[in-house]
Amino acid sequence: MLSIPDWLGAALLLSLSDELHTGLVWGALRSQYLLLGAYLRVRHSALFVWLVHETLEFLFHTVILSLILPVPMAVTAASVHFGIDLFHEALLGTVKGRVTHRLMHLSLESATLYWLWG
Repeated sequence: MLSIPDWLGAALLLSLSDELHTGLVWGALRSQYLLLGAYLRVRHSALFVWLVHETLEFLFHTVILSLILPVPMAVTAASVHFGIDLFHEALLGTVKGRVTHRLMHLSLESATLYWLWG
């Protein structure tokens, strides 16, 4: 039987969760999400709206991962994803291309989770 290390399994689950999040937010919930963003933008800065988005994404990943992983592992993995999102958006800008973006996340999340749990 194939055994996947926790750090790799969590990184792969994060990739799937991120794809699910993207599909829901920009698919089924696009109108509502854009309305929320517009409402927040009227009252707050673009930075605040971005932080709200990243926080909602963190909560989404925590819930999805906690369906499969123990809650402390789910929170840790979602926190790693959150930190990488903040880092690459703030310092590197948006990573172009869906596959490139996903591979960057998978690489950094795998390395970080290996460092934490390996």
